[in-house]
Amino acid sequence: MSGLLGFAGLQLLGDAEGVMWCIIAATVYSCGKTFLWPTMLAVASERFPKGGAITIGAIGGMGMLSAGLLGGPGIGFKQDYYASGKLKEESPAIYERYKSDEENHFLAFKVVGLDGSKVGVLDDGGKELARANEILKKEGKSDKNQEALATWWADSEKTSKEDKPKVGEAGLHGGRKALKVTSLFRHGLTACGLFSVSVSQ
Repeated sequence: MSGLLGFAGLQLLGDAEGVMWCIIAATVYSCGKTFLWPTMLAVASERFPKGGAITIGAIGGMGMLSAGLLGGPGIGFKQDYYASGKLKEESPAIYERYKSDEENHFLAFKVVGLDGSKVGVLDDGGKELARANEILKKEGKSDKNQEALATWWADSEKTSKEDKPKVGEAGLHGGRKALKVTSLFRHGLTACGLFSVSVSQ
C-alpha cells in the first residue's frame, strides 16, 4: 500500500498545476512515504528475528546508500535528459546557447544537458553574475569561468527575453517527467516486493 500511494503521489506531482494540486499530490505521496520505514522495520524483524538491530541497521544503511549513490544522480540525469530533449526538439538554437560543455553521465547513459550556470544567469537577468564580477574586480582577482560566463552572457542577453520562457518550460517538463519515471521505478520495486513475499509464503 505504501508503494502504491508513493507511486500515485509522484504521478500526481508530475501533472500538478497550481498550488492546491501540488499540496494534494504531496500529501498523497507523503502518506505512502511515511510508512515505508516502519514497514521495512516490521518486515526485517519478522523475517529475520535473530538479526536484531544489526540487520535492521544494515538494511536501512543500504537503502540510504542506494538513495545517495543511485537515486539522487539518477533523478538528476532523468531531469537533464527530458529537459534538454524537449528544448532541443522545440528550439534547437536556444538549446545550443544553453547546453552544457560537458556530458552528464549516469551508469552507462550519457546526455548533454543544460548548463546550470547559464540557466541561473538567465533566470536573474545576469544580476548575480554582474555582482560577482564586480567583487572580483574590486579584489583585483580574475576567474576564467566567470569571464567565460560573462562573455557568453554579453552575446546571449540579446535573446534572453525570448529564451527564458522556453528554457523555463523545458526545465519544468524535465522535472515532471523525472517524477513520473521515478514513480514507475518505485512501482516496480513494490511489485517485486509483493512477488517475493508471495513466493516465500
